[in-house]
Amino acid sequence: MLLNTSVNCLHGLVYLLSYSNRDNAIQYRRFGGGVLSSDAQTFFLEKCLHDETCNRYPPGLLYLRRVLKQMILAAEKDGDEVLDGLYDLHAVYLLPPKEGSAELAPKCYKSFTYNIPAKTRAYLACKTGSKKFMEEVEHLVTLRVSLNMLEGDTGCSDWPAGLLLSEFVLSHPELFFGQKCLEIGAGAGMIGVLLSRLGASKVLLTDGSLATLANMKHNLSINNIPVEGMKEVNDSQQYTNPSTRVECRQLIWETLCDKELHDLESNIILGADLIYDPSYIPHLVRVLASLLSLDHPATISQLERSVYEYPVAYIATAIRNPDTLVFFVEEVKKAGLRMIEVSESMRPAPCLGNIAALNRATILIHKLQAWSD
Repeated sequence: MLLNTSVNCLHGLVYLLSYSNRDNAIQYRRFGGGVLSSDAQTFFLEKCLHDETCNRYPPGLLYLRRVLKQMILAAEKDGDEVLDGLYDLHAVYLLPPKEGSAELAPKCYKSFTYNIPAKTRAYLACKTGSKKFMEEVEHLVTLRVSLNMLEGDTGCSDWPAGLLLSEFVLSHPELFFGQKCLEIGAGAGMIGVLLSRLGASKVLLTDGSLATLANMKHNLSINNIPVEGMKEVNDSQQYTNPSTRVECRQLIWETLCDKELHDLESNIILGADLIYDPSYIPHLVRVLASLLSLDHPATISQLERSVYEYPVAYIATAIRNPDTLVFFVEEVKKAGLRMIEVSESMRPAPCLGNIAALNRATILIHKLQAWSD
């Protein structure tokens, strides 16, 4: 989706849809000259809560209830009259949801804006011949995500390492344009959306959970990303490379055989927040070692001829348990892979908006390749 609203409308809307844990009233006071005036309240109601995107892909019930309460209390504190519309909506959200209502669903929608860095736009404009990339505009990705990560629905969450890896993709188009890309543990599908928009030749998104794959396909669809075997449901104006092939596939690390891994031919392997359970690490490393093997380099088309490229992996990891990371490094060495930290040398630009809570310093990006003499 490409946003055509004014800058103020855009920032106000996305701040609401980003599911921020901050005090929303502080954000919207700036539209009323530092107070929640009637103009600021009207802006919030008409340009944010009643916006088509918000109605189509709404945040969670409890979140909206909390935001409305914050706005009402802040307006009262500022000494401004609270609009009836705010009171009425808050009263509606206080009512218990009906049985079977979507308000009881364990998932909600979150939206993220991103800017494409000038270097990336220039590269893509040169590669595609499209002047559209030279336009400095903010873009939108909307995802359906899980509200409760403690109930086994971890694959549908927007994990911090995945957000940083998204910025990495936006900052380094030269690594992905025209390439066959595979993401391990693709989760909600945000990186798949970006890879498609940046012109990867093929994007294979994998996850072990069928429920996660179903949610991922839904997210690709609402962002107008064509998926093999699915129809488009969104009339978004967002540029999507028509030649990009996107596929979603179940990938269970523990049971994959060598032939299945060989069939996953890719130049670029991506993954975020994969190193969380030590018991899975040996299986993950076996998958990476096979995908990165020098025995079967991936092919790409270049100047009407096929050339071979040895694959490379970029893995983003949030530092939670240092011992788990050490174990992963040891297993990688045993598998004969070369692992280099590129967090600083290839530091991504801060492309995503409204993610102030993201602590980039606690996330590492590693580059993995097979050893070659």
